[in-house]
Amino acid sequence: LHECILKPFWLPARPQLRIPTPAAIRPDSLPALPRGRETQAPWSAEDTMVRGHAKEKAQEANAKKMAAMKKSGSQMDARKEGLKIVCPACKAPMTNYKCLQQHYDSKHPKETCPPEDSFAK
Repeated sequence: LHECILKPFWLPARPQLRIPTPAAIRPDSLPALPRGRETQAPWSAEDTMVRGHAKEKAQEANAKKMAAMKKSGSQMDARKEGLKIVCPACKAPMTNYKCLQQHYDSKHPKETCPPEDSFAK
């Protein structure tokens, strides 16, 4: 009576699945591995496909890209070359004298901006 209430009568009854406990599994009951695969990883170098010419082209392109990156230098070096003037009051780096004048007007209004000749390299 309970089974008819919990599930529709037109659905077939599912068989009970028995899940074995670890103690019930014996090593001799496990399926055997194919010969020669006991010590190998699930994949090996033999199983992978070689791309041949495409691989060589990719390596050449990567080498050219890395060489171009080495030639261009770092951004920090370019930044140091661009920031030539340093504010004597607060040590903030500036690109040119006009920026230094604007900096003095906004950050150090009571002080006078030093002359441009004092920053010549």
